[in-house]
Amino acid sequence: MADFSFDITVIGAGVVGLAVAEALSARYKNILLIEKHHSFGMETSSRNSEVVHAGIYYPIDSLKARFCREGNRRLYEICTARIIGHRKTGKLIVAVSEDEINSLEALRIHAVENGVFDLCFLGSREIARSEPEISVKEALFSPSTGIVDSHALMRSFLARAESQGTTVVFNTEITAIDFDGSAYEIETNSGEFRFKTGILINSAGLSADRIAALAGIDIDGAGYRLKYCKGNYFTVSPVPKLHHLIYPVPTGNREGLGIHATLDLGGRVRFGPDTEYIMDIDYTVHEEKKDAFYRSIRRYLPGITAELLTPDMSGIRPKLQGPGEPYKDFIIQEERHKGYPGLITLNGIESPGLTASIPIAEYVASLVEKSLDYGR
Repeated sequence: MADFSFDITVIGAGVVGLAVAEALSARYKNILLIEKHHSFGMETSSRNSEVVHAGIYYPIDSLKARFCREGNRRLYEICTARIIGHRKTGKLIVAVSEDEINSLEALRIHAVENGVFDLCFLGSREIARSEPEISVKEALFSPSTGIVDSHALMRSFLARAESQGTTVVFNTEITAIDFDGSAYEIETNSGEFRFKTGILINSAGLSADRIAALAGIDIDGAGYRLKYCKGNYFTVSPVPKLHHLIYPVPTGNREGLGIHATLDLGGRVRFGPDTEYIMDIDYTVHEEKKDAFYRSIRRYLPGITAELLTPDMSGIRPKLQGPGEPYKDFIIQEERHKGYPGLITLNGIESPGLTASIPIAEYVASLVEKSLDYGR
């Protein structure tokens, strides 16, 4: 028997789950936010470049494009209002060859089709004035790209959710889910605790496919099985004097955006991430990757030497696409059509999930409202 019941349960206290909890707690009562780790944002949300993206790259009319474009504006607004550390550094997407210059123009056209109208081209002389340490032929400048203190942002979402009545529990892993036709009975920590919930929101990040399977969804048939895509980072000392984020021209099917130079709010420079598909979660950054990083970085930062690079951190993207597979969008939907009314799945929430967290949360809130209107 379940000991307690909640109207709404959110699984996963990453940046998106926290944003969802805040948005819902402003509208509803009796909400639970449940997280398997000892604190919030312990996986993908704390192991990334902390970039506020503009929405340049994503497929036209995709959820990623739509939510990123809106999220960029909303994120800066909320950071200003709540005094959360952030900075509009701007981003240079740099071309080091004539072929790449042609690619920049195609990227600009794509960005305009996505509703991103503030990009402009910079020539080598203009670039040299603002970034004397890099050497490139041309760049596409994105003034609305920036960086954010993701931990402060997550703390803000958590504090708002709790102040609005959300119950938050950590160190609690979902181990079974049973649907009786009207509510979901949840078992945690292999039987330690059971509760019921009317609405179940799966925002479990790297575990979203496992949670979907526990609920009864055929994750292979539904296309929900995640592929772990690791991104490694290296740092450098002494730190190059960079003022913007520096990105290479993206290639292929954009499993990643290439090894780029990012800044944090303290002025530290980090290079990455690369793209490495793995079978199991492992955050080790291997020294032998240094040469590949060096070859990539020196194309736009010729003063760098391999000896200056040291392994830093890594993160893992919860991707729906495997190596060489077509680009896949976020999955954010209520599962009524699969026989699970009130179950809302968020799967494949990789970049730009941080930037898009606020509009994602509002979209999820609209799905909750529709589900409640059905009056299961």
